[in-house]
Amino acid sequence: MDLIEKLNDQQREAVLHFSSPLLVLAGAGSGKTRVITHKIIYLVNKFSIPVDKILAITFTNKAASEMKERVIKSLNLKEDPQWITTFHSLSAKILRIEAEHVGYGRDFVIYDEEDSKKVIKDVIKQLNINDEIYKPEKIRNVINQIKQNLDETIIDFYAFTMPHFPEIYKRYNQSLALSNAMDFDDLLLNVVKLFKENPEVLKKWQSKFDYILVDEYQDTNLVQHEILKLIVGNRDCITVVGDPQQCIYTWRGANPENILEFEKDFPGTRIIKLERNYRSTEKILSVANKVISGAKGRWKEKVLKLWTDRKGGEDIYLISLETDRRESEFITKRISSLVKDEGYRFGDLAVLIRMSYLSRNIEEAFVRSGIPYQVIGGLKFYERAEIKDILAYLRFALQPRDTQAFKRIINLPSRGIGEKTIQKIQNFYETDWLQALKDAYEQLPKKAQFSLQEFLELVEYVRKYGNEKPSETARYIVEVIKYEDYLEGKYKDWEDRVANIHELFNALKEVERSGKTFLEFLEESSLSQAQDNLENSDTVKIMTVHAAKGLEFPIVFIAGLEDGIFPSGRSFEDIEQSEEERRLFYVAITRAKEKVFMSFARKRASFSGQLNETKPSRFLKEIKSDLKFLSDRKNVKNGKQISPSEHTTKAFYSGTDIKTGQLVKHETFGKGVVVSVSGNKATVIFENFGQKTILKDFLKSV
Repeated sequence: MDLIEKLNDQQREAVLHFSSPLLVLAGAGSGKTRVITHKIIYLVNKFSIPVDKILAITFTNKAASEMKERVIKSLNLKEDPQWITTFHSLSAKILRIEAEHVGYGRDFVIYDEEDSKKVIKDVIKQLNINDEIYKPEKIRNVINQIKQNLDETIIDFYAFTMPHFPEIYKRYNQSLALSNAMDFDDLLLNVVKLFKENPEVLKKWQSKFDYILVDEYQDTNLVQHEILKLIVGNRDCITVVGDPQQCIYTWRGANPENILEFEKDFPGTRIIKLERNYRSTEKILSVANKVISGAKGRWKEKVLKLWTDRKGGEDIYLISLETDRRESEFITKRISSLVKDEGYRFGDLAVLIRMSYLSRNIEEAFVRSGIPYQVIGGLKFYERAEIKDILAYLRFALQPRDTQAFKRIINLPSRGIGEKTIQKIQNFYETDWLQALKDAYEQLPKKAQFSLQEFLELVEYVRKYGNEKPSETARYIVEVIKYEDYLEGKYKDWEDRVANIHELFNALKEVERSGKTFLEFLEESSLSQAQDNLENSDTVKIMTVHAAKGLEFPIVFIAGLEDGIFPSGRSFEDIEQSEEERRLFYVAITRAKEKVFMSFARKRASFSGQLNETKPSRFLKEIKSDLKFLSDRKNVKNGKQISPSEHTTKAFYSGTDIKTGQLVKHETFGKGVVVSVSGNKATVIFENFGQKTILKDFLKSV
């Protein structure tokens, strides 16, 4: 059967359209990846365009790998299509070829978030300024904001409250350049710079690709959008697929205008909607549609209404639990029942949470019950300290300009090289740290010379063998520096860390088998993402809703559905954040194929351990007529048993009757006096925060 015949009418229309730029608005589970892969296959089969003349961009390495597999299978390719990729991987590939045009060497290193923060800490130390005012995490976020928005006027804005910020920003970028390093945002920014300042290079890359396709377009930021505009030029050779309802990354730079106003940047754009869902049951979609129908403003016009042939389906349950521990116990018992009594596998289930700290109780309950699980989106393998230590030895030996790698390993394990010695070495720095070490050698104390002699011999060995034989070289490093002894002496969980090191040897052995160099591996690991660690093993997946984007499971538990958690408390007075929380809830629901269990705790432990009363998520009020209510207890009133559904429903209407003149307390703003009441809102003058308008549900009588 012809591939095109397997598509529905709208999918087929999207695959066959080439006469203008195309925007495909594709709802959750509507087969958008299928459209992109079929369009690639169609371009190759019908127009004889070589697969390496087609650029297909998606947002995760996992999605790119799946797309490659489909294309390889359909076209019987013997090699991976190298231009089915992510934005960051695309940019890294371009810059490995063109780096000299933007003042870098082709062997530049990519700094991850930890490396970037260490550079910022070094700069703050150099300037001798207060790191409580200039917090590295905050500074890093502002730098990201500047680069992602292509807007250096942001520097002046932050200079009002942080006068030293312009100098920090300047020195941060200088430090990266000196180390021949780029942070994640630089990868994108330098491609824009490359194309805008070198028309002949831009022309070369435009001619490189005959057609461009982009998935998850709602998550693109301004820089990514700019890269696409430059590569496409004045041609019509672009199809983008996305869903405004799943735009959940504005806090990380995603710019919704890219999809909401796509037609302005690409004149003559055709819009096709994919609303038929192949993933979820009718009842799941009914709830999801009701949630997203509450979207406001500019989102309203592009809201899709999902439908399916899978009529009916299981009820969606809402469970009210006494405490957060009881919530975890309920989830554990229900999972055990689903596996034991209904024939599901553990791998069919996912527990989604709004904030990562909520996983602790769930993990503990799983451990007690023997439920196998995997946490997605936590500390990635290549971000673990012991892994970064050994990789830093390889990094430094092969890229001796890398300042952060040098500082990480020069005294690890301790070899008596303190700050004063490092400062002496720095005084000799001209081209790279390895040369500085050699030049400073004679000026250093005898003890330091002895330690450095061993260090330099090790570095020379790694330089000789590291790129081609990284696994053997890593083993040699661990042995020479007695790293396992160091781990045993420093960490209680040293055995786990040693096991991680041995897993690194295995990963590097795979690199050798694949024919890749260590530097190619290093780039891939630098650009790895949370979902890359997703195992196909038979384990329950615990993850934040953000980490679940693009995934699907037969059964989904959405835990912690309380105001202040989901939606986040930060969204209460910010309409943009509130709308994003709504879209996030929509994403959570649409991960499920067959069953959804929602839950909230009536009391949840704070960080101090105290149990605080909570309110059900405001989103639940909008869909309560579509939910089947359960509770973890039976209640008696006037001699009569209250049904579980009545108990849970009452939780939606348990707000205190707040009156003008009343003294009240708010969890964040403290004590205050009510000056006016309008509907479900009260205007309060707080002792330390002035006047605020607050939902009455969040006020307590004093």
